[in-house]
Amino acid sequence: MALCRGSPPEPNAQSGTVRVNHYQDQPGSTNAPASFYQAADDEIDLRQLFGALSEGRLIIIGCIIGALLLAALYVWTAQREYQSSALVQVELENQSPLDSALGELSGVLGGQETPVSAEIEIIKSRMVIGKVVDGLREFIVAEPRYFPLFGRAWARTFGDGDYEGAVLGLRQFAWNGERIEVTNLEVGSELLGEELMLTKLENERFRLIGPEGAVLVDNGAVGELIQRSTPKGPLVIFVQEVAGAPGTEYRVTRRSRNKVIGNLQESISVTERGRDSGILYVTSPGDTPAQAAERVNRLVQAYQRQNVERKSQEAQQTLDFLNEQLPKVRQELETAEASLNEYRLREGSADLTKETELVLERSVTLEQQRTELEQRRQEALRRYTPDHPVLKTIDAQLAETKKEMDALRTEVNRLPETQQELLRLRRNVEVNTELYTSLLNSAQELQITRAGTIGNVRIIDLGVQPEEAAKPRTGLVLALGLVLGGMLGVMAVFIRRALREGVSNPSEVEQKIGLATYAAIPYSEEERKLDRARRRRARKRGETAGLLVHEAPQSVTAEALRSLRTSLHFALLDAPSRILAITGPSPGLGKSFLSMNFGAVLAEAGSRVVVVDADLRRGHIHERVGLSRKPGLSDYIANDAAAGDVVRQVRGRDNLYLISAGTVAPNPAELLLNERFGQLLKQLGENFDYVIVDTPPILAVTDAAIVGRLAGATLMVLKEGEHPIDMIADAYNRLRQGGVTVRGTVFNQMGVSAGRYGRQGRYGYRYGYTYQYSSQT
Repeated sequence: MALCRGSPPEPNAQSGTVRVNHYQDQPGSTNAPASFYQAADDEIDLRQLFGALSEGRLIIIGCIIGALLLAALYVWTAQREYQSSALVQVELENQSPLDSALGELSGVLGGQETPVSAEIEIIKSRMVIGKVVDGLREFIVAEPRYFPLFGRAWARTFGDGDYEGAVLGLRQFAWNGERIEVTNLEVGSELLGEELMLTKLENERFRLIGPEGAVLVDNGAVGELIQRSTPKGPLVIFVQEVAGAPGTEYRVTRRSRNKVIGNLQESISVTERGRDSGILYVTSPGDTPAQAAERVNRLVQAYQRQNVERKSQEAQQTLDFLNEQLPKVRQELETAEASLNEYRLREGSADLTKETELVLERSVTLEQQRTELEQRRQEALRRYTPDHPVLKTIDAQLAETKKEMDALRTEVNRLPETQQELLRLRRNVEVNTELYTSLLNSAQELQITRAGTIGNVRIIDLGVQPEEAAKPRTGLVLALGLVLGGMLGVMAVFIRRALREGVSNPSEVEQKIGLATYAAIPYSEEERKLDRARRRRARKRGETAGLLVHEAPQSVTAEALRSLRTSLHFALLDAPSRILAITGPSPGLGKSFLSMNFGAVLAEAGSRVVVVDADLRRGHIHERVGLSRKPGLSDYIANDAAAGDVVRQVRGRDNLYLISAGTVAPNPAELLLNERFGQLLKQLGENFDYVIVDTPPILAVTDAAIVGRLAGATLMVLKEGEHPIDMIADAYNRLRQGGVTVRGTVFNQMGVSAGRYGRQGRYGYRYGYTYQYSSQT
């Protein structure tokens, strides 16, 4: 609601629902300080934000639909990736073959548990993955040539194995599930990684073309090993199968083995199920379900095989050491036995005393202990440095044994010489016999252990062929498309909102141009519904479509129109006449709506009102009240109708009359310059309390300036957020240059733009619409 200059608010206005502006005596001045509007602009109004989203809902919906369509297209065209998984258990090691052979130091030398993280790295090592790559020949890539973007998806969706059909006649592409299998491909360094084009010919023949169009194989046979010497280096190829129609092309590439291994290392995932459980979950991708399952199975099997080989290698290493010692110990045993036999033959039969038997038993035990420690020390030196704690422990044990042997040697020296010699010979035989027997038993045990080594890795579950693709994830992609589409839509709405240069704050017009704002008419949802019903309703003669102030008299918009009535009542007191011209900068501002409904409001107050549709090109006010277009204003000016014929009362509405636009004329501006038009306005001013003239937009045509010179006052209708300040100033200047007195402005459809788009500063603008004649007659 707006008040006239210096007037109090109208008593029947609904407080708080319509904008109220208080004006001083000078046009364009306002009691509210400029900082008030600046503070209002700086505030965040959630209703405005939600209103902006509501206004741009079609943009948001369009972005969401577009994003969903793109997401669906991506899901359809994206290459499928399948994943297969296997489960492996790394068991704790109890005792290795080396532990059994070396005795007490088994926990130090061989019984250590391998960390699970180390096992994960072993699975992803080049040693293990390289065996998978070599076994599957993954460095050879051979596939049909698909049409870009959607060819692969087309073949996957519509391929039926009938190789004769081709989409759009493009026979060189694969459309129906064509396939190729190349089991051997060796190329020189110049062709490594280069894409070769293989074309199928008649009778199971093919042609192979290099990257620069050079023919490498002209008429090769499928199922035959082909060797060629080409300018790019040697070429060896074996094509096992080519399924497709003649003319179909296939891509063949020999990739670098190291790159293939590196790519597979990045794509394979190995994780531990549970903390310190030793259960490893291995997943591997593949272009097909069979490839994914084959990859992961070969991977875990290769890992298990290397684990067994490592354990067998450990036993073999110990066995090799024992095999080196056995000949030496056997030779020492034979020498000791020969010496003992020779002594008995020379000295005759001799037996050891009880005391000497005890010394002999002790001596044999110490000698065996020393020999075993020496063997352990030699084995440990193969693994550790002399400063290692294991070696230091063995050296300490050797020193203790030697100390006991020295003490025993002193005791032996007190025996008779015959007993000493016999003791020495018997000790050598028994020591070497025990040592040889022990080494021989250990060697036999290691041979049995090596043959039956199973390692500490157990495959629990092998990979199976997946039934669905792991990528792309249809639900996730569509959900992301929905979210991103909504975000893009919201961004587009707010970007459009930020880029709008239209003025929404009446104070900006008042401050920069000096035009007072007489009213701010809110956007009416009821009028939109009436207009929609008016369009659906057949326009029969005598049918009244209805006006907003009559159909919704208690609406906020109707109250704002009554506020305009109060404001103009005082504003027109000093006007030459009660003829009010209504114009605007551009079409689509609601001038016709304002003219007819404002006239109805004046008529409700008891004033005789006539509304003149001076838009001789596109006038359509008659449609709002169910009247015909002619006879009208153009017919009267052309002297084809009398004044009494063109002034028609709106049916059912006292004091409200209408002069329609009339017959469409080829020269509207010339008709308005005719004296009969001025005489008609003068006559209307004498017989009616108010004459409201609806004119075309001033920036489109000059008709408004012609009418404005004959009117007592002119109002310029502005639409919220529609016009930049420079555009409003241009329209105002054109009216002033035409001699028109512009009383002020009326802001129409406030709230339709759901926010304030006007901003302080400089605005660039342009308007390039056309204002054509209506097709109605």
